[in-house]
Amino acid sequence: MSAPSTIGRYEVLREIGRGAMGIVYEARDPSLGRTVALKVIQPVAEAEELQAYEGRFLTEARVAAALQHPGIVVVHDVGRDPATGALFIALELLRGETLADLARNGPVGWPVVMRIVAQVARALDHAHRHGVVHRDIKPANVIVLPSGEAKVTDFGIARLENARQRLTSTGEFIGTPLYTAPEQARVEDVDGRADVFSLASVAYTLLTGRPPFLAPTIPGIVHRVVYDEPEPLSRLVPDLPPEVEQVLKRALAKDPEGRYPTAGAFAEDAEDLLLSQPPRHAAANELVVVEEPAPSAADSSVPAAAARTATVVPPRASRPDFPLGRVLVAVLGIGLLASFLWLSRRAPGQAPGAARPAPGAPATAPDRPSATTLPTPAPASPDPAPTAASEPEATGRLRIDFDHPLERGRLRIYVDDELALEERLTGQMRKKALVFRMHEGSFREELEVKPGLHEVRVDVLWDDNLRRERVVGNFRPGLTRRLEASLGRIRRDLNLEWK
Repeated sequence: MSAPSTIGRYEVLREIGRGAMGIVYEARDPSLGRTVALKVIQPVAEAEELQAYEGRFLTEARVAAALQHPGIVVVHDVGRDPATGALFIALELLRGETLADLARNGPVGWPVVMRIVAQVARALDHAHRHGVVHRDIKPANVIVLPSGEAKVTDFGIARLENARQRLTSTGEFIGTPLYTAPEQARVEDVDGRADVFSLASVAYTLLTGRPPFLAPTIPGIVHRVVYDEPEPLSRLVPDLPPEVEQVLKRALAKDPEGRYPTAGAFAEDAEDLLLSQPPRHAAANELVVVEEPAPSAADSSVPAAAARTATVVPPRASRPDFPLGRVLVAVLGIGLLASFLWLSRRAPGQAPGAARPAPGAPATAPDRPSATTLPTPAPASPDPAPTAASEPEATGRLRIDFDHPLERGRLRIYVDDELALEERLTGQMRKKALVFRMHEGSFREELEVKPGLHEVRVDVLWDDNLRRERVVGNFRPGLTRRLEASLGRIRRDLNLEWK
């Protein structure tokens, strides 16, 4: 399919990429005489699908346009092509390579990686301060220009923290599993610390040449993201400064509370490493909050609103001289060792302080312990009551609600690539227009699923056709999750959505 000659007022030059949001063209703006990257989304057949796509596309445009930072791609324009009805967004055209391109050449040196981390973290910190979480930081969404400047692209699935609307339904997983944060993989609310985790995962990939949580399947990746620690960088990258590993280890903490509180703090530590300085925030407890006493009412020079203030006190730097505490520990250790050696020279069974028998003297039997020294047997305790751990763990449940326009077909449900259900599909004819026959059918079923994260795969087969989609969900004991599936009437697109 050839590219259109014009979209809106823009003259299309060539196609330069495709993605989930649509097609990207290199185009020329004749009004201003500049070349732009034109991201276009084509209209879809179903009205409901069109509304969802348009809402997501326009949200991307508004979010990106509100962020003005040297490290974030510039949005020039957004509109609709009157001829085709296609939505478009005009962005600055970046000529460089993505971090995905950079990673294909093998591991990258740590100074280059930390320079990129510092720039991207500064851009993310700007977005977070404006209430925007990117939620999909990955190598393909960061472009490095020939000047070395890094720019963040594609805020298409970002979430406005100060808006009530959500771009996805509850329970839907969005983002790239290889670089997503644990709380995002668990489909929980996220903040800017999720982007910090994702950026650290990208940095790990650049340093080692492989993602930190790589696994053969999506559920395996998600499980590793949530539960497993990545292999230590020191084992994979020779001569890596320990401070670099320390910084990334904190950024990759599973618990958001253990990570950098802001992307700005992450950027500062990356900048410290580039200046051969100790990272100021690498330790999770590097800041101490001290509440100052409230001033007296007689002190009229202090406003009442400042009656209680919190002061951030940096940690006390370690002294260059040998600490006194270490000396005391060493002395205590030597004393304990001497005591052990002295006790080991006593005759076996000899009580401490007792005199040794003279050479040649008959050995005497040890005194029997008196009744008062005999150990009192503990009363027999009744058998412990059975605990909840001994009871079988409750399973989760997966409810499938599937609507289709097929006369005949077959539905297959897989959980972690294991067939869990196979069912024949039939539909009744509802409408007949000329030579077209319209059928409607539905299927409802519930399955038991072990608690935890699982990938659910849905296959729909009819005639010589196959439609397949996957979705990841978190199942909790005793609770039911409903997966709504539907097959489009015209394009036969298979859609999955958690409800």
